[in-house]
Amino acid sequence: MEGLLIPIVFGLVALFVAAASTASRRYEAQWKGAADRLQLGYQAGRMFSRPKLAGQVGSLSVTIDVASSSSSSSNSARTRYRIGYPPLGLGLRMSRETGFGKAAAMLGMGDTKIGDEEFDRTFSIKTSDPERLSARLSPTTRRELLDLIGDYRSIKITDEQLSYEKNGIERDAGTLTKTAERLIAAARLLQGASTGPSRPASRSIPVREPIPPPPRLLPADPYSAEKLPDPIPRAAVPPRVVREAPEELVPPPAASSAPADDIAAALFSKRGLSFQIARRFEEEYQGRSVEWPGEVRSIMTGIGPNDPTRVTLLVATIRNELFGSVEVEAVAAIPGRLPTKVAAGTRVTVRGTLAGIDAMGRRFIIEDAVLQP
Repeated sequence: MEGLLIPIVFGLVALFVAAASTASRRYEAQWKGAADRLQLGYQAGRMFSRPKLAGQVGSLSVTIDVASSSSSSSNSARTRYRIGYPPLGLGLRMSRETGFGKAAAMLGMGDTKIGDEEFDRTFSIKTSDPERLSARLSPTTRRELLDLIGDYRSIKITDEQLSYEKNGIERDAGTLTKTAERLIAAARLLQGASTGPSRPASRSIPVREPIPPPPRLLPADPYSAEKLPDPIPRAAVPPRVVREAPEELVPPPAASSAPADDIAAALFSKRGLSFQIARRFEEEYQGRSVEWPGEVRSIMTGIGPNDPTRVTLLVATIRNELFGSVEVEAVAAIPGRLPTKVAAGTRVTVRGTLAGIDAMGRRFIIEDAVLQP
């Protein structure tokens, strides 16, 4: 019996190591994909180390890695995002306001306040130069930071770095990419805003030309000829009646023929905040009919027979001035079940109506969609 125990133990250990190696290869493939999307360097994991992404995005240094405690289980690991920038010179420390901070404020030991009630309530702020910090945090920057900390609660901002940590190892390339892009955008706002005191722009007051005085009235000429009436009376001309075309004769608006590449480039090629991209989409593209070719990425079938089937497609690849080559997807909501079986990687054409946009994920939402091979 004791002779069989040792082979069994070795077999279990080998099985555990093989399972861990397989899981590691799967999430490392996701990290490699995120490195390609973000155009960062990729360092593969070793026997006792995790993968790491690092590189420069403009003047920002970007590092994404995994920090672990003394335990080697994935539950003790944390995914870390660190965006470094040139020192701001403000002695800055910002993080989410905690209950201890609120209690300290009640005792008169509060943090720096910048005069924005929502921002001051959300953030704990320490700085050596409140005036310069207030000038740097423009309304746009404050709004973006409020949205950011609403989604990523453990964010910390210092004079030289914006950082975020998440429990566990992130295993999805899309989440890695989206999180890094949002942090990079916020760091650029912190870095690029004006550091001088804000001053209201001087308004130019238009100068009006003086109104000339009315002409002098001359006395009437007693010898002037009397004006005679027109001997031929003018016939009254009836007003012209413009008849509106019947409503049924007005042609409906034509469907959009703009390719996905053109709309994607218009919205995603330049740097911009998510709410600005969403607003432009609503003003210029929402409600248009489209017919786009694409490659099927994933298929999600509804629970009930009448629930829509959602098919995610790659519809465009464009150049972004900050991140280089980026992919743009469309999520097509198809009523009911798919009439034919469609597999991931299949090239299809989707027809439907542009109904919404996920600006951060660079995805269009197409409703009442139909797939064609």
